[in-house]
Amino acid sequence: MKIGILGAGNIGGTLGKLWAKRGHEVYFGVRDVNSEKTQALLAESGPNAKAGSIEEAAAWGM
Repeated sequence: MKIGILGAGNIGGTLGKLWAKRGHEVYFGVRDVNSEKTQALLAESGPNAKAGSIEEAAAWGM
């Protein structure tokens, strides 16, 4: 399943990480893709997760 998540805070980050680890494709919509927090989340989430703008995540998950 393709899941677009708007934000990567406590709730979005936790849910997205869990879904990515279970094989779903997760796209986090964030303000700063290159931030330390976003990069750490992507590393923890594995290869099924990626990040981009909020607009990209919303369109991708439809």
